[in-house]
Amino acid sequence: MKKKIYTSVLASALIVPAVVVPASAETSFTDISTSSPYAEAVEFLKEQHIITGYGDQTFRPTETISRQHVLSILSKIADLTPVRDGKTFKDVPTTHPYYEAIQNAYRAGIIDGYQDHTFKPDAPITRAQIAKILALTFNLQAETAYKFQDVPASHWSNEYIQALAGTGITTVVNNGLYEPNENLTRGHYALFLYRLLHNEKEPVMNQHIGHWSGTIDIPQIPLNIQLTLKEDGTGTFSVPAQGLTDYPVKSVTVKDDAVRMEIDLAGSSIIVEGTVKENQITATFTQNGITFPLTLTPYEAPEVTYEEWAVPVTDGELKVAVEWPTVEANAPVPVAIIIAGSGPTTKDGNTVLGENNSLKMLAEDLAAQGIATIRFDKRGVGDNASLVKKEEDLIFNTFAQDVESIVKAVNDDARFSTVHVIGHSEGSLVGMVAATSTKVDSIISIAGAGRPIDEVLMEQLTPQLPADLLNVSKDILASLKKGELVDDVPETLYSLFRPSVQPYLISWLQYDPANVLKSLEIPTLIIQGKNDLQVKVTDAERLSKAKPSAEVVYFDTMNHVLKEAPTDTKGNMDTYSNPTLPLAEGLVEDISSFILEK
Repeated sequence: MKKKIYTSVLASALIVPAVVVPASAETSFTDISTSSPYAEAVEFLKEQHIITGYGDQTFRPTETISRQHVLSILSKIADLTPVRDGKTFKDVPTTHPYYEAIQNAYRAGIIDGYQDHTFKPDAPITRAQIAKILALTFNLQAETAYKFQDVPASHWSNEYIQALAGTGITTVVNNGLYEPNENLTRGHYALFLYRLLHNEKEPVMNQHIGHWSGTIDIPQIPLNIQLTLKEDGTGTFSVPAQGLTDYPVKSVTVKDDAVRMEIDLAGSSIIVEGTVKENQITATFTQNGITFPLTLTPYEAPEVTYEEWAVPVTDGELKVAVEWPTVEANAPVPVAIIIAGSGPTTKDGNTVLGENNSLKMLAEDLAAQGIATIRFDKRGVGDNASLVKKEEDLIFNTFAQDVESIVKAVNDDARFSTVHVIGHSEGSLVGMVAATSTKVDSIISIAGAGRPIDEVLMEQLTPQLPADLLNVSKDILASLKKGELVDDVPETLYSLFRPSVQPYLISWLQYDPANVLKSLEIPTLIIQGKNDLQVKVTDAERLSKAKPSAEVVYFDTMNHVLKEAPTDTKGNMDTYSNPTLPLAEGLVEDISSFILEK
């Protein structure tokens, strides 16, 4: 009989499958009905990976679109030939996420910027300006003159608007008005591009090209992978949970609807082969002769909105993501350092259980409140996987020292006013320990354990383990707490207590979060969701008791990944792999208010 492998939801991962959430039955966006005038255009552009919507599954067609986003989208469908050298815009540094798109557009002569040497990337774009950009980019010309009541022949944009009308990109509506000075909306830009691509006899787009994501159906431990297949026949392979990003694919072979990829990973042979049909690749994943089912669906690579820093730390440099305020804020600005939870949790809050983007959303939402944030993959994970050579060398204090290094970098930067620490789950204790050795202006604990980790682990393991294994676990933890390594670990408990992770557990077990918090004389906010399956209300209560001056906020339906969730386990766990769900209502407002008052 096959042995069951037990594990902990806090220190490792739950034994549950990730859930693929289906798209809307009508359209891909909740605010675009099938009867919407934008439906056909928006669906087409999304299927071709030209446009994306928002995290809440909306497209927001009536909202204006910024100058930078117009050029970013345009760069996906147009080959821009440079006709002049680039130009330095004061408000578009080389670190700007759309620097290349803006420079390429300038070099091609389709944009000029403003006389004060700015581009104003965040500003809306007018309908007259988009007419010029599209006409010049695609060399549009009108053979017949069209009369618009609000665009006289002397208007600077007349020839460009005529070009759009003459090629059917725009139509004469609203009593002959074009409204050149009105801001372009997302819906109208989608319509323009859709008509443009069909007017230009839309190029054949091979259906296998693009970003794909899926879960290898490995029993008990399903694993998410991502593949990117390019027009030039190359590709990349990523395993987010294992810190593998954009690893080159050895070869890609396509014949009709069949696709085969070969990957040579450190001497391990991997083959992914399947068929492409209706936005899905039904495939098999074979590694060293062992085969598992795999279904891949289109994956929209997240837009990078942050600035990447390299912070000097022990053994190298820690890559961190700096999210700057997206609203006008007086400099210097407050900054919050977001620390992820236990196990291979990424800077975005994602784990082997799936993509929920909780910490990414938190960073972006705080940026909209005028608060900068810094988040990072812990050493051994994602961008910082190379900072851990051997698992047995990793100890808890190293994580705290990394946070101290980030605080130092922040304090050396005049663009920041106050520095705050936001620790989630295990990151709560990491932040507290770091705050004992370096000065921060406040600490925010979200779903942080209030008891030593051995007590939390035993609580989590009790409903999973039979009595004999529960007693073994208790004995192992007792030995580790005394600093003693344990050689004889049962196979069924190996994932949790394997020898290579024991030094880390020993260092972690030395801390009682309540006692650490009690020693800190800084403003504290404790946040706890009542539907959290992993950390309980009793933990928040213990932290609060240790520090009576702390502010405490409970969210009735929030779970461990900061989403509103039901109490049943399956429904709760479904949210762990659903990045479209917003954060619990009021969470960001409570955090931002606390920070901005300090």
